[in-house]
Amino acid sequence: MTPISADTQTRKDSLARRESLLDNWVTVGEQIAALEAQRAELLAERLDLMATERSLDPGSDEIAFRSLFNEYAAAGQISPTTASKQITDAWGLVRLYPATLRALADGKISRRHADVIVTEAPLLSGHPDAARLRAEYEEQVLPFAEGDTAARTRAHARDVAAVISPETVEERHRRARRERSVGVRPCGDGTAMLSTLQPEMLAYAMYDRLSEMSRGLIEARPKGKRRPRNAALKAIQAEREAALAAQTPSDPEPPAALDEDFAYAMGTPAPWETNPASQPGADALEPDSPVSADEQAARDEAALRNADLIDDSDVVEDAGLIAAAGLIADSDRAAGLGSTADEGTPMHDGYGPVETDTRSMDELRADILADLVLTGVPSSPEGNLGTALGSIRASVQITLAATTLTGADNRMAEFDGHGPLSPDTARLLAGYASSWDRIFLDPAGMAVATDNYTPTANMKRYLRARDQHCRFPGCRAPVHRCQIDHNHDHAQGGATELCNLAHFCTSHHPLKHPDVDKRDRWSAKQLENGVILWTSPLGRTYGDEPQLRVMFV
Repeated sequence: MTPISADTQTRKDSLARRESLLDNWVTVGEQIAALEAQRAELLAERLDLMATERSLDPGSDEIAFRSLFNEYAAAGQISPTTASKQITDAWGLVRLYPATLRALADGKISRRHADVIVTEAPLLSGHPDAARLRAEYEEQVLPFAEGDTAARTRAHARDVAAVISPETVEERHRRARRERSVGVRPCGDGTAMLSTLQPEMLAYAMYDRLSEMSRGLIEARPKGKRRPRNAALKAIQAEREAALAAQTPSDPEPPAALDEDFAYAMGTPAPWETNPASQPGADALEPDSPVSADEQAARDEAALRNADLIDDSDVVEDAGLIAAAGLIADSDRAAGLGSTADEGTPMHDGYGPVETDTRSMDELRADILADLVLTGVPSSPEGNLGTALGSIRASVQITLAATTLTGADNRMAEFDGHGPLSPDTARLLAGYASSWDRIFLDPAGMAVATDNYTPTANMKRYLRARDQHCRFPGCRAPVHRCQIDHNHDHAQGGATELCNLAHFCTSHHPLKHPDVDKRDRWSAKQLENGVILWTSPLGRTYGDEPQLRVMFV
């Protein structure tokens, strides 16, 4: 019997430990879910007790509810609003959706899943067949929730509720639109939270447009003033050191391009230059003025500080926007890392122009929103939603039947990845669309082809229609922010065909790159019907199925 080496045993022990930690984490999550179910039952029982007391001694129900919520808020050190929501949601979960409560108690779903199921349920109060409709709703939503994230469950639950509800989705959406509002609350330290409740399509479109405008500002920053990643700096330093090592007194100076790259990245002259005053980032010197070694070291250190060098850990502002590394990586642009803005830069910290612009994506979105709101022109009363929809320049994807588009019927459209969309809103968006993609569906609702299918541009159209979002389990990044990946690496013989292609976002795509350490690397394989099977570094598999498109009747 061959003895096991110490290194092999260490790797096996490390793998076993990682698996144990993962299993224990899942187990604790199941225990937390069971405790959340018990907590919900306690809250529901307390609300029932209050209802019984009110029936024996009728009084001011509003005051009774307010007292109850504040009591629990004080005991739990939470706000009254939070306590009110927790108690009412718990009562709905326990008394109206018993199957969901059992799934929570068994650890099959999380409390967030349960909240989504209750919140997105159809309004059935007073309906004579409410119990049957709620049971039917749970039967269709619970299996989905047990195998997917709460975010995806929300979209699925909305679809199911739209079909089951005796109130049409159009009626629900019309009623909800009347609740749109804008609110503001102080957050301390001179800041305040401005929030708005908008129709879903407009809210996502506004956010997407703010993001695109922010990226445009970052892209427009001068090349020499963008802050590179540490990986790029190290590469430039290595190239510089190699040039120095190979240089002799009779050798020519290193190429000008190398000088330029180093000056852009480091904000200091290349060390092979004899006159620092001739390079960007150095202080002006008199031609013959002597500079001591200590003084030159201090100047170099100040120049490096002015270059705003950062650690790799500071680069990631939004993991969903990370891309392949380069001298100026997309992740740096997305994070809004330090650079010099032109004189038109409106704001830095919210108060007036500054010389350098180091705003992140979130800061840029906030500043652009403030600028648009304070200087823009509001939509006219006659325009209502139409004016705002006509201004959308964001990328959204909706599905509607041709008969609905022509006005032959009023079937609900689908806001891909989010839920149903009213036919009137879909027609308005279609009127402003610059291009169309007609998609053919099989009887089950699966996209199978598009017009003029060929293995080039039309393949991309088909994949966008099929995937709708990143195909990593639970990820909802829309396809227009994803990359098309060869599941079987093209460099290793993977074919460029639909059964080997899928959309992965820039956070999950790098997980399967061959240069990732094998202890961290994932792999993805496409099965029949577009199912993506991901394999984790521990060898565990997680499947992601393409979502069906729902056509409402």
